[in-house]
Amino acid sequence: MNKLTLGYLTRLLQNHTVYACDGDHLSLQCPRHSTISVQSAFYGQDYQMCSTQQSETTRKDPLSCVATTTLQKVLDECQNQRACQLLVNSRVFGPDLCPGTTKYLLVSFKCKPTEYKTKSACENQELKLHCHESKFINIYSATYGRLAHEKDICSTEADRAPPFVQEAASYTRWYQLLQRKPVPL
Repeated sequence: MNKLTLGYLTRLLQNHTVYACDGDHLSLQCPRHSTISVQSAFYGQDYQMCSTQQSETTRKDPLSCVATTTLQKVLDECQNQRACQLLVNSRVFGPDLCPGTTKYLLVSFKCKPTEYKTKSACENQELKLHCHESKFINIYSATYGRLAHEKDICSTEADRAPPFVQEAASYTRWYQLLQRKPVPL
């Protein structure tokens, strides 16, 4: 695998966290053939992220200075885009709950491939992954169990799954499985 390919995969698989202070622009960007998948977003005050000094009297309880609309706003602007830029300002994220205090925007995101294949296997079944000789396998995410919105593809009428739903993104578990049993390429 060449360095360019390795750099692309690293950028695609890692979690990215970026922040910007009031008045600045926050930029999110993913490499070609991928889009932004927002994991979390926070807009509020913190005395250590942005270097302006504030007197003890202007400081508020940090929990009372959190904009509850932040995640939805970032999703609306950036989700499934290759790049986006947001102005960090209380007018963008709703009413200013703490006027006169410096705030910041913190966003965590991943870069999701625009083309991908999905494979499933039921409990006690083996899932085999393979690709052409000149290609390689890149596991973006893995789930054990099923998602709440998914239909139950593994059980029959007589063998219904329990009413609870387990969801565990487990890149580490997949890595362990691949280390234990090599995937034929």
